[in-house]
Amino acid sequence: MERIEMDAAHTDAYGFMEAVSPSLLSDGAIVRVDNLENSTDDFLKILEKYTEDHKQRSIGDSVVICRKNAGQKGSGIVNRLKKAGAEIIDIAQLKKEKDYRSFITGECERYGRYMTADAMTLLSGVLAGKTGEIAAMCKQLCMDFDENPITVTSVSQYMVNNPQVSGFEVSDKAMAGNLAGAIVDMRNSVAQGMAPIAIIGVLASHLRSIAKVAAVESGQISQAEAGLTNTWLYNKAKRNLRGWNSAGLARAIQMCAWADEQCKSSGGDPVYALEKTLECITTHGTAIVEGMNS
Repeated sequence: MERIEMDAAHTDAYGFMEAVSPSLLSDGAIVRVDNLENSTDDFLKILEKYTEDHKQRSIGDSVVICRKNAGQKGSGIVNRLKKAGAEIIDIAQLKKEKDYRSFITGECERYGRYMTADAMTLLSGVLAGKTGEIAAMCKQLCMDFDENPITVTSVSQYMVNNPQVSGFEVSDKAMAGNLAGAIVDMRNSVAQGMAPIAIIGVLASHLRSIAKVAAVESGQISQAEAGLTNTWLYNKAKRNLRGWNSAGLARAIQMCAWADEQCKSSGGDPVYALEKTLECITTHGTAIVEGMNS
C-alpha cells in the first residue's frame, strides 16, 4: 500500500478524501495524519464520517493513523473520534533524557543514520514534548545532510531560523552565566533576521519554568500543578534554579516584560533591551538597569 503523510493543520476535506480513495496502483493507502490537535472543525467532521463508514467495511479501505502531540489540547478531538469508532492507543510520553535519545536514535535508524549526543541534546531540548516535530526534524536532517553521524553543527544550521532554537541557545548560555556568549549568539540571530521579541519569549518561558520549580521545591504547589510533568525538563529547570532567589527571579521576569515592551514601542531599542535582560539573567537578577530596576 502507498504511504501518505499529512498535517491536520494544513489538510482539507478534499485532500484527505483524495489520499484515502483507491488509485490505479492500489485499493487504499496508509495515511498518517500528524498534529491532530490542530484539526479544523471541517476536517474533523470528515475524519468522523470516514471512521464511522470504516466500521462497516473490512476490506478495500485505507488505513488512517492520526497522531496527537502530548498535552490537553486536542483531547476533545480524540474523544469525538473514539465515539465514532476509532481505536485509541496511548503512547507513553518522553520524560527523561534517555527516552528522547532512544526515540531520536530510533527515528534516525529508519534512514540508516545516527546522531551525536550533543546534537540529540539540542534537538530534544528545543522540541521537548513534541514527538511529532522531533520525528519530522530527524527525517529532514537525514534527507538533507549526507554526514553520518549527524552533528550538532548540522542541527543548528538547519534550525537557525527557528526562534525556539536561537532562544534556546541564547538562554542556555545566559543561565550558565556566559554573558559574552549569550550576547554573541543573540546578535548573530538578530543579524540573520530573528526578531528580538522571539528570543525574549523563550527567555521568559525558561524563567517561568525556574520559578515554578522553585515553588514546587518549597512545597507551595505540586509538580503536576506546576505543569512540569516532563522529568527531564523539570530537572533541567531545577539545575538552573541554583543561584537564584525569589527577588532575583522576579526582577529577571520583570526585565523580560520590559524588554518585550521595548520591542513593541516605536521609540524602543530592542537589541539594547535584550542585552540588558541577558545581563540581568547572567547575574541571577542582580544587575541594575537605570530607569528599570529600583
